Parts: sequence; C-alpha cells; structure tokens
Amino acid sequence: MQLNQSTSVTGATAAPSTTNRRRVFALTTFAFLSLTACGDDSVGPGGLGSGSIAATGTVSTSGSGVAVFQSISNGASSLFQVAIAPLSQSATTWSLQIASYAGRLPVGTYQLSALSGSSTDPTATFYYTSSGNIQMFNSTSGQLVITSSSPSSVRGTFNFTGADVAGGSGSVTAHGTFNAPCAPGITCQ
Repeated sequence: MQLNQSTSVTGATAAPSTTNRRRVFALTTFAFLSLTACGDDSVGPGGLGSGSIAATGTVSTSGSGVAVFQSISNGASSLFQVAIAPLSQSATTWSLQIASYAGRLPVGTYQLSALSGSSTDPTATFYYTSSGNIQMFNSTSGQLVITSSSPSSVRGTFNFTGADVAGGSGSVTAHGTFNAPCAPGITCQ
C-alpha cells in the first residue's frame, strides 16, 4: 500500500478523521522512537528499553529493538503508549505502537481492540515498511498483559490479530514482549 494522499493540520479545533488520526499516530510513533534512538545512555531511567516482536500473515518479520513508553494527560484527554522499533533501520523495517486513550494502564490483562474514538480498550498498530511502501495493521482482537508498572518503566507482553487499515484483506498475527522506560524528556504519570 502506498500512501499518496497528503495531509495537513489547519487548526486545533477540527476533529481528526480516522485516517488522519492513524497518520498522526504513525508519525508520532516514529518521532517518539527517533528521539530515543539518538540519545545516549542517560536517556530515561536505566537507558534504552527493549522489546521484541514476531509477526506472520500478509507480512512476516521478527526482531528486537528499543522500547519506550509515554503517559501524558492534558485536561480531559489522556494518552498511554508503548512503542517498539528496531535500533537500525533498513529498506524493510517495522514498528509497533500500543496505545490507550483512557490513560495509564496499571498491572493487569487488557483486551486489544480496533482503534475507535469511543472505545476505552487499548489498541495495537503494527507498521511494516518495505521499499518505501507502508502497511499498517490495527488490532481486531488480542491481549495486552502489563506485568510491572512504575513511574519510570512498564513491562509486559502482547499478542493480537490485526487487519489492514486500508480496508484490504490482509492481516497479521503478532506477539512479543517489552521492557520500556519512560521516554526521554517526558515526565510520565
């Protein structure tokens, strides 16, 4: 899938469409991970975190990389996210973002569901890039298990089935682990 449509943000009062929200989601994740990967050993408590993923289906890949988390609140809205990406980038690469708009998730087991403005369930999005083509798969079912959580780090596992966000018939099944410190430059809540 190639993303040919350009997007722009013209005002903070307009509600983003699902497509634009996914693009913002993707760009935020890549920027979030780029800042972490460029730091030194002092980024976040304990240095860089780690994560791993194995995905099969329309695309297949496995690997390990850096993991970070972010938990922020701004008035009525809250965001908790875990991001995992390989430390070195190539023509074929991947990244994963798990997010909850219901705020910070404590230790426990959670159902992963599709991205929805009305859902309080967390969602997972798997990004796969090959030769400049980005494919995104959003969770339709699955599970997130947070095994440890503190202000400075979060650990856990995930497994989910994801559908092609472009509406195609493609899907992936992914599973993995993460040990993610708070992202550098952010005070996590």
